[in-house]
Amino acid sequence: MKKSSYLLIISFFFISCNSSQKMLERGQYDQAIDRATEKLMKKPNNSKELGVLKEAYELANMFDKERIEFLELEGLEESWIEIYELYEQLNWRQNKVRSLPSQIRNEFTFYNYDNEIVESKMAAAEVSYKRGVDFLERGDKMSARQAYNEFDRAAQIYPGFEDVDQKLYESHQLGMNHALYFIENNSGMVLPDFFDVEMKKTTLKDLNTHWLNFDTYENQNIEYDYFLVLNITEIAYSPETVERRIYSESREIQDGLRYELDEDGNVKKDSTGTDIQVPNMITVTAEITESEQKKTAFVAGSLDIYDLRSDQLLRTESASVEAVFQHRYGEFSGNRKALSEETEKIIGGSAVQFPGNEQMLMDATDLLKNRSKTVISRNRRLLEN
Repeated sequence: MKKSSYLLIISFFFISCNSSQKMLERGQYDQAIDRATEKLMKKPNNSKELGVLKEAYELANMFDKERIEFLELEGLEESWIEIYELYEQLNWRQNKVRSLPSQIRNEFTFYNYDNEIVESKMAAAEVSYKRGVDFLERGDKMSARQAYNEFDRAAQIYPGFEDVDQKLYESHQLGMNHALYFIENNSGMVLPDFFDVEMKKTTLKDLNTHWLNFDTYENQNIEYDYFLVLNITEIAYSPETVERRIYSESREIQDGLRYELDEDGNVKKDSTGTDIQVPNMITVTAEITESEQKKTAFVAGSLDIYDLRSDQLLRTESASVEAVFQHRYGEFSGNRKALSEETEKIIGGSAVQFPGNEQMLMDATDLLKNRSKTVISRNRRLLEN
């Protein structure tokens, strides 16, 4: 009961602190308008909320119009963006009130801001567009990205403004970083043709970002910013081995029923005089001879990230992997019921042919592709700069 009362008090305090009246007092005029219109839609005769709405509406409009007058008097070209946003705010505010029942709408005076919005909209788009052009003309990547943001804002303010879509494309292309991924074999061994082909199948396109593009095949029309070099330094294969081990397993199982005896060795009886029988549990054992075939392929290397603009090695991370072939088979003597589920899987099997070195290397390429992709993904932020 006390907990419920406490929660009720807290809820009341929270609601009161976020009432339209409190918002008005804190100068949160648009939030107060939102809250008041919500309540008036449900109860149009709520005079208290109407009073809050009128005061918040009048004050919000007054401050916005005074700000517009100041900005127009100041005469700075870049002020058009803020002027446009203020006119949009004025229009949004009165449209909010227009959505209320007629008995409330009649309490307000509305204005047509269309001319002001169109004029400021065009001027604001022009300001962002000119800024974008200025940034784009600087010719460097960071400026191109700033240009993109300006053109994007111009396009949002005024869709289809001049050739803004073309400018967006140009600034995006100039601001993009390009990275080329390729393999260098410094292992001293001749790699089969499939190795390079398979490694270039590494899917990096899903790692692309707005300002970063990866290629696994060189595009002659692109000036790359980074090289991502998978540097293979060693390739080694272990001998083909077969290891055998002998071990035993045991398990307790039921072997029929037995009579339950009392302390004197007599058969116990239940309440009806019937002899009591219980499961007869015995321990069974099996001896297992397990054989394991094993072979590994080890590929040592690193993924080296080079910044071609500064001709520097930025980072090196290990990309070494080991592909493992394992095959287990076995036989047993004794009671099969003693075998574990895991052991059952290998019983009855036999030796298989070991994979060749080429197949082992093929298995290693899959591991290398995943390893390379993980390293590249971890360094994307570095590559975006």
